[in-house]
Amino acid sequence: MEKAVLLNLALVIAVGILAQWLAWLFRLPSIIFLLLAGLLLGPVTGFLDPDQLLGDFLAPLVSASIAVILFEGSLNLRFEEVKTKASVVINLISVGALVTWALTTLLAHYLLNFPWPLALLLGAILIVSGPTVIGPLLNHVRPRKPIGPILRWESILIDPIGAICAVLVFEAITQQEKGWFLLWAFVKTILIGVGFGYLLAQMLIVIMRRYFVPEYLEIAFFLMFLMLGFALSSYFQPETGLLTVTVMGALLANQKIVSIKHVAAFKENLAIPLLANLFILLTARLDLKDFLAFSWREPLFLGAIIFVVRPVAVFFSTMRSGLSLRERLFLGGISPRGIVAAAVSSLFALHLKDYGFPLAHKLVTITFLVIMGTVLINGLLARPWACFLKVCQQEPNGVLFVGAHDWAREMAHAIHEEGIEVLMVDTNWFHVKAAEKEGLPSFYASIFSDCVLEEVEFEGLGKLFAVTGNDEVNTLAVVHFMEIFGRKEVYQLAPSKEISGCLRAAPQVKGRLLFGEEIDYQYLEGLYRRGYRVRKLKLSKYFDYERAYRLFNGQLIPLFLIAENRKQILVYTADHRPRPRPGQYLVLLGNR
Repeated sequence: MEKAVLLNLALVIAVGILAQWLAWLFRLPSIIFLLLAGLLLGPVTGFLDPDQLLGDFLAPLVSASIAVILFEGSLNLRFEEVKTKASVVINLISVGALVTWALTTLLAHYLLNFPWPLALLLGAILIVSGPTVIGPLLNHVRPRKPIGPILRWESILIDPIGAICAVLVFEAITQQEKGWFLLWAFVKTILIGVGFGYLLAQMLIVIMRRYFVPEYLEIAFFLMFLMLGFALSSYFQPETGLLTVTVMGALLANQKIVSIKHVAAFKENLAIPLLANLFILLTARLDLKDFLAFSWREPLFLGAIIFVVRPVAVFFSTMRSGLSLRERLFLGGISPRGIVAAAVSSLFALHLKDYGFPLAHKLVTITFLVIMGTVLINGLLARPWACFLKVCQQEPNGVLFVGAHDWAREMAHAIHEEGIEVLMVDTNWFHVKAAEKEGLPSFYASIFSDCVLEEVEFEGLGKLFAVTGNDEVNTLAVVHFMEIFGRKEVYQLAPSKEISGCLRAAPQVKGRLLFGEEIDYQYLEGLYRRGYRVRKLKLSKYFDYERAYRLFNGQLIPLFLIAENRKQILVYTADHRPRPRPGQYLVLLGNR
């Protein structure tokens, strides 16, 4: 028995991670593959039975995992992202939530023949969206500001609101409570959730600021406070813990006293396997017979949720908001449901059976139908919809140059002439002014300044070239932007050959070495002073790399290739030498 349990747990974890890897490989939202994995392991093959596997631990495990996921999402909320459109977020989680609740309730009652109490509960559950689906979707679609931050804020804040509304309806159904009791329960929920969240956030800030905890225990303390806050809040008022962790995370994310970057990074790594496990476990509990018993009413309900309820909610929430029609249409087309809806519906369905609701099992089935339908439609159509409305960002193929000296500007010109975005950042005023005169986008600042992150638009930029004469600046720039561009797309010049031993940067904190392991700043600078210049050659069947090599008598250094479609830059590095093909542009440093 013990071996079987261990095997099932290992299988859930392994399949969950593989599903997320496949999602990355095919550039689709991970929830699609997670739902398919859960269906295959559970109702299709019968290999996995979560209730038998975890028993009474399933419900608290799901609740605690959701708390971690919401906390991780709220750590990425920045007030400055939506300060000009804060009213839109407020309207979406208030007016939009009420409209969604009302219309979904009506549809559930008149279309699905749910009794009013169950229809109200389903309407409350389907208010939620969630960072687990919005986050990957935004990474895939890359909408322009302010749409992305608005959707991210809405998805995180709406989860505890929807869960709280569902709890209040559930209490009204099961305890026959109404009127002042429900009003007091709502007020108590807000007071406990916001109060605990604020108190715990302030305590953590004081503990970190006064160095009461050693650095190796900081993440453990954050996790301890997170779980204590969630458990205590939920003890005093059910589901209030979700509001507590959301408030706590948002306050920590926007304070300037202590750094929480390392905490946010750890929580993200923790949230990824938790999300995978949750979706697989909850989906595996479904019964295929419930889906096979569907009539025309259930698909029509799903279509109404996507194409009627969400657009109407967005319409009323964005009136006089200053958003363009295109932006409002895009917001109206994005409405995926996530893990909170799945977890809350599964939890309530178990209790409602005990209270004699014959359609309680259908609550979970309809919720998962909406989750699968909205995720599938949004995952496949959101990017084309955004591009059709012209609210999506350009493909991130451009280059952010750290350093704007002469030969760096020549490289930037070779890229910019092909319609690919570039940006040059330098602390040398003369270099920046020279770039401006040459028509190259530039920014006068330290690459480590907050101004770069707050004021620079990174739309269209997907690579970092650190090409200054200071090896430490290059290395730190790579580390600084690794989170933005990814480890694969941050490049720097090789450290100077004159630096060796303990003065040389450790390999694990360096980016990919530009152009070759032996090509450092001094080497390139020396070649440039001897007459070498950056050249761009169009390759063809009759003029290949060998012809170019002979044209320059072998005195050249290949820098990068620009693809035929002008949408990709293939960089020559110490660990990768791309093969030139006809139709590409070869950019090189040569003496001719």
